Amino acid sequence: MKSRRSEIASALVAAGSSGISGERLANTFGVSRVAIGKHISALREVGYTLDAVRGEGYHLTSLPPGLVPVEVERLVTDAFWTSIDGAEETGSTNDDCKVLARAGAAEGAVVVAARQTAGKGRLGRTWVSPEGGAYLSALFRPPCAPAEVASLAPACALGVAYGLEALGVPCSLKWPNDVHINGRKVAGILLEMSAETDRVEWVVAGIGVNVHASADSPGDAAFVEEHSDASPSTVAAAVLDGLARAYREYTEAGFAAMMAAYESRHALNGAEVVVRDRMGAVVASGVVEGIDALGRLLVRGPEATTPVVAGEVTLRS
Repeated sequence: MKSRRSEIASALVAAGSSGISGERLANTFGVSRVAIGKHISALREVGYTLDAVRGEGYHLTSLPPGLVPVEVERLVTDAFWTSIDGAEETGSTNDDCKVLARAGAAEGAVVVAARQTAGKGRLGRTWVSPEGGAYLSALFRPPCAPAEVASLAPACALGVAYGLEALGVPCSLKWPNDVHINGRKVAGILLEMSAETDRVEWVVAGIGVNVHASADSPGDAAFVEEHSDASPSTVAAAVLDGLARAYREYTEAGFAAMMAAYESRHALNGAEVVVRDRMGAVVASGVVEGIDALGRLLVRGPEATTPVVAGEVTLRS
């Protein structure tokens, strides 16, 4: 459900150069002119450029250049998302989203941020989160057992690819949850969950996308701006729409039904790799045969094929 503020933003965008009066906005949304004035002030504060012209009303002259929750909400088209909150800067969107999960928030809650000061990566790493990216976390309550959640990571990666591809960005996937452009990482995903013995209570999927390069960006990263002029808000909205599509496929038919779509984008198929656990111990070494219905990486070694649930994959030199 869209918030009143995002609906007002949509009305301003739709009015275009003609503008729209405060009175008409008030009548359309059934609120007072004073309430409309407060929403207009709030939109200006987050980056919407609005001119007030006597006799014509409000004219929207430019949209926020950065990541703004209300702009993401305006642009998202999939009704799966129940709320979109956030701030310009936060410690970790995953931590913020986990607070919502523990408080009983409905599936489909989202937290976004333009910057993170304590972003998280896989295997306990810090995720560098400079300005110019799109950082978001989404709350899921999947109807599955804890053992099945491993396949949600590649499903989410596929969802991010769906979203970026809709913007014209060519994507490949690196198991289990990285999205690449021409061999360089453009997005990463971290899943955290709370579960009981036989059921998952919630899963928070944290996603970071490199949109614009900055002085703090990793030197080997890829960026959406190489293929699209989409703003961080537009990228976040597209990713959320792709993620909703993938999650719907996942819950309705399971990851097995998504394997072909994942495999067609999987950059590791046929590659010689070494897979290590978080302590650096080798858990598998050989040629990647693909993935299975549980989302495990299949690595063919000298004697047998090993299904790998988790690990760090590097190409063998």
